[in-house]
Amino acid sequence: MKIAAPRLRAQLESASLTPEEVEDEARLLDLALEDVDLSDVEAEHVEVSGCRLTRCKLGGSDLDKLIVVDSELSQCDVANARWSDAALTRLAITSSRLTGVAVPGSSFQHVTIRDSVLDFASFRFAKFVKVEFSDCRLQSADFVSADLSGTVFRGCDLTGAEFSQVKAAGAVFVDCTWDSTRGLTSLTGATVAASSPIDTLTFTSAVTTASGIKLAHPDDLDGA
Repeated sequence: MKIAAPRLRAQLESASLTPEEVEDEARLLDLALEDVDLSDVEAEHVEVSGCRLTRCKLGGSDLDKLIVVDSELSQCDVANARWSDAALTRLAITSSRLTGVAVPGSSFQHVTIRDSVLDFASFRFAKFVKVEFSDCRLQSADFVSADLSGTVFRGCDLTGAEFSQVKAAGAVFVDCTWDSTRGLTSLTGATVAASSPIDTLTFTSAVTTASGIKLAHPDDLDGA
């Protein structure tokens, strides 16, 4: 699966913004934003295109129907943001904090998220097309009813994550952690690969338990 990288201009205009400057239908185009604090900003139909955000704060932001195209987020804080029905295309997120972020009903196309923390993130009813999570922590993340058919999870911690009712045909999971992961019976059609036999056994045991099958040793069944 080849994921298209963001297309940014070689030279971007350096800018500084306040939450009050980001209004409904605002358009942020070809900007370099560093150490900008947009915490708790609220707006609808904002468009971010061709931008590079570095060490920016978007925690608690509420951006309904946000559009992000050809942009990069690095070392940003997006914790507890709510971006309902967002459209994210050719976006690269690295080394960022997205704990508790909620993006219900959003569309992800050609998106990479690397080395980031997404504990308790909610992706309910989201659709993923050519998306990769790499070396991310997704403990207790919620993927209920999401379409993961075009997604790769590589080296991710999925402890306690919820996958009930997902569409997973074509999804790929490589060297992930599966402790207490729920909804595994919904991953029909996905491919799971693990370098460690222990990780393979952990996943197999988790699926068996989720299917209601009990594993036992023959000696435990003498006289059954």
